Amino acid sequence: MDGDPVSFVHRWHLDADREIAGFIAAQFAYGRIEVFMGFLEKLFALMDEGPERFVRRGAWEGLKGLYYRFQKEDDLVHLFEVLHRIVGDHGSLGAMFRSFYEGDTRRAVWRIRDAYLAGDDRLTFFFPRPSSTGAQKRWSMFLRWMVRKDEIDIGIWDFIDPADLTIPLDTHIYKVGRCLGWTGRKTPSYRAAREITEALKRYCPSDPLKYDFFLCHGVGIGAGCTGKRSDRCREKCAVHEI
Repeated sequence: MDGDPVSFVHRWHLDADREIAGFIAAQFAYGRIEVFMGFLEKLFALMDEGPERFVRRGAWEGLKGLYYRFQKEDDLVHLFEVLHRIVGDHGSLGAMFRSFYEGDTRRAVWRIRDAYLAGDDRLTFFFPRPSSTGAQKRWSMFLRWMVRKDEIDIGIWDFIDPADLTIPLDTHIYKVGRCLGWTGRKTPSYRAAREITEALKRYCPSDPLKYDFFLCHGVGIGAGCTGKRSDRCREKCAVHEI
């Protein structure tokens, strides 16, 4: 888990803290790993009292001057203000998501945006508008952490079936999916994510995302998958015969 954003979730023991830590870690998990992990270290250093208390307290002075790539100080403050409202309204992120979830995680995210950011053009990066192509990669990763239960994922949300999750479609999973023939899509998209998820259901219908961490780290990153089969695959890839 070292070097993966899910490691931040495991720093706390209370579910309310782990939910907020997971949401924040997932939403900023883009770009170069060492860069966003460094930013997250700085951000979580402000939360010695615990992420949930930090959000409830609503004092954002520590965010002054903090930024990551496209998200400047004002964006961070606005994001935490929304989280403050959510926790005030529902008690926790889990209770909030449960209230908007009707069997489709993607539509639940859209409903959350309508409820908290209707008419507001800010934070679309974190709370995306409805789209037929958007794969919601970072939300899918957050949901995997919250719903699945093993030594990596904490599985504290029992109101979503692991079989209903969609794989977080980062560039590594997309290349692996292309290489193994699980998707033929020319660009990463929601349909590509669903096709790869459905392919993984052939191996584990009840929990297709159990393979996500291994495929991303062991094959995508570790074996340097390029998305195309070659002689190099026999030497480097543990799943080249699939």
